[in-house]
Amino acid sequence: MRIAALAGPIVSLLLSSTAAAAPILVNEFNAVSAANYLNGGTAAADANGQPTADTSLGRVQGNGGDWLELVVIQDHLDLRGGSLSIGEGIGAARTTTVLTFTQDALWGDLRSGTIVTVAEDVLSDPSYNPASGDWWINVQASDTASGLFITASNFSVSNDNTQITVLDALSQIWFGPAGEGVQPASGVGSVEVWKLEADPSAAITPTSTYNDGSSSSFGAPNRWSGGANMQDFSALRAVVPEPGSATLFGVALAAAAFALARGRPRAGSRYLPSSTRSLSRCR
Repeated sequence: MRIAALAGPIVSLLLSSTAAAAPILVNEFNAVSAANYLNGGTAAADANGQPTADTSLGRVQGNGGDWLELVVIQDHLDLRGGSLSIGEGIGAARTTTVLTFTQDALWGDLRSGTIVTVAEDVLSDPSYNPASGDWWINVQASDTASGLFITASNFSVSNDNTQITVLDALSQIWFGPAGEGVQPASGVGSVEVWKLEADPSAAITPTSTYNDGSSSSFGAPNRWSGGANMQDFSALRAVVPEPGSATLFGVALAAAAFALARGRPRAGSRYLPSSTRSLSRCR
């Protein structure tokens, strides 16, 4: 009877632990409105007189438009058929857009530590080769896009309670909803981005350290505290040798094999190492 009584809580605990270990998470989205600049101000400087800019996009009006960023946590993740449910707006004006990743081979085997950005105004760049240090995929989702990698549909992210849910091919939730109204409860401004201020890992949940801020990094590790802190992807990316390391290892292995071969007699020859020849003369 006691075992039966404990079974429910134990199952619930296991399910909650499994649900927390999301294979992919939402890392950042842009909430800067089309008329504004990152952290306010003008094209030349922000509201504090500083040249605040996104690390990839630079200082541009709207901070690149509607875009969001994901980070792959599970190695060899198959994202084909997965989707994003994006809720945005307040009250009766709230809308939900679903963007589905296609069956393209690009999504079939994503390595942990990969950054995937989905943007309405930035053209797709599907070049991807973690072994060469390229960990970033950008795909365009808009009415005028090709639809080769993701649904060809406009979408909106903003400072109006944007929340994003990532689902698998069976429409089961992988991660989310995450965004304003979940963490933080409110406060995302129209000159800011929403982002994770912690290293991405399987321990991250929608209620982790997500915040609004003016340090923007489209397609790159998040920064916060004015850029003083930056996400560390090294643990996730350790599954792939650093560029050049495999080549260096191969060279070292070949050199070791060559050195070893020089100290051995060749098959069918009368060659003996010098130490052996010296011993033979003493006999």
